[in-house]
Amino acid sequence: STQLVFCDTSTPKAGFNIYDELKDRLVMLGVPESSIAYIHDAGTEAERTQLFARVRSGEIRILIGSTFKLGLGVNIQERLVALHHLDVPWRPADMTQREGRILRQGNTNSRVFIYRYITEGSFDAYSWQLLETKQRFISSLLSGSMAERSGSDIADTVLDYAEVKALAVGDPLIKERVEAANELTRYMTLQHKLVESRLRLEKELLGLPGKIQNQTGLIEGCRQDIAAYAEWKSSNPPPSDSRQKQAEAENRRQLRKLIGNAIRKNALETKEKRLMSYRGFDVILPANMTTERPYLWLERFGRYYIELGDKDIGNLIRIDNFLDSLPEHLEKLEEGLDSLKAKEREIRQELARDESYTDKIEEYKKKIEKLDKKMGVRKNE
Repeated sequence: STQLVFCDTSTPKAGFNIYDELKDRLVMLGVPESSIAYIHDAGTEAERTQLFARVRSGEIRILIGSTFKLGLGVNIQERLVALHHLDVPWRPADMTQREGRILRQGNTNSRVFIYRYITEGSFDAYSWQLLETKQRFISSLLSGSMAERSGSDIADTVLDYAEVKALAVGDPLIKERVEAANELTRYMTLQHKLVESRLRLEKELLGLPGKIQNQTGLIEGCRQDIAAYAEWKSSNPPPSDSRQKQAEAENRRQLRKLIGNAIRKNALETKEKRLMSYRGFDVILPANMTTERPYLWLERFGRYYIELGDKDIGNLIRIDNFLDSLPEHLEKLEEGLDSLKAKEREIRQELARDESYTDKIEEYKKKIEKLDKKMGVRKNE
C-alpha cells in the first residue's frame, strides 16, 4: 500500500524544512529512502506522469506534496491506504481536494485512514477556527438553496472541523464548552431536518387521496376497454379467404398512410384533434407534438399513450400490439395503486412516530450556560 502526506507550510529547500525533516525521521524508523518522494521532484508533466506511475505500482510508497501540486486531477488512488494532513489548509475546498485523492473510486483498499495532526495549545486552534468559520459561511449560503447537499454533508463537515479545533485548545473548560456547542449544533440540525421531513411527508400525504382516486379511475376505465376490445375482436374475426385478406392488407396500407400524413401535418399544433375511430377507439392527434418524437393517444373509457416510429410502416402494428397488451397495462395500473396505498400507510406510520431532539437541545443549552458561568462569560459578551 501507499501513503500520501500533505504539507503547505514548507517546501524542500536548503536548510531546515519540514519535508526533509519528515523524510529523515522516516528513514531513521526504517523506511527505505528510495520509497519516499516529493512531488516537487517532478518539474515537468512527463516527470509527473512517471512519478505517479511509480506510486500506482507501489515502487514509491510515500509521496509528500502541497495541496496546489497534489490536490486536483491526481489519480494515484489504487494503493492509497493512508493520507496525512501535516497542517491545516487555507480553504475548506482544499481539504476536500486533499481527501478526494484517497476517497476515490478505483482505490483497491476496503478501508483507508486519514490523519490530522495538531499541537495542543498552539496556533493550530486558530487555523481550525478559520476553516470552521469559512465552512459555516458556505453552509449558511447554501442552506437557502434547493440543493440536496444543503443539510447533512455540509453540517457534518462544520462539526468535524470544530471538533478538531477543540482538541487543539489547551484549556479543558474551553474544550468541554466547544464540544458541548458542537453537540448542540448537531441536535439542532437534526431537529431542523426532522421538522423539514415531517412537513414534506404531510404535504405528500395530502396529495395521495387524489392520486389514489385518479389511479382507481384509470383501472376502471382500462377494465371496461379490455371488455370492449374483446367484444370487438369476437365480432370482427380475421379474414379467411384470399380476397378478404388482400382487401384487409390494402385497407391497412391506407390507414398507415393516413396516420403518417396526419402526424406530420399535426406537428406543433396547439390543440388536439380526433383523427378517426380504430377498433372501437378514438385516435387522437396530440397538441404540441414534434416530428422527432411522434406519438398519439388512443381513447375510449381510458386514455393511452402510443409511441410511433420514424416511418409509417409498423405504426398500426404498434397500436394493435398495445390493444392486445391491455391486460398487462391493467396489471401495471393495479401495481401502481398498490404502491400508492403502501406509500400512504408508510407516511402515516412515520408521522405517528413521536420523535424529537428538543430534550437534547435543552440539555446542551443548560450545559453551555453552566460552563459559561464557570469561565466567567457574561451574556452580553
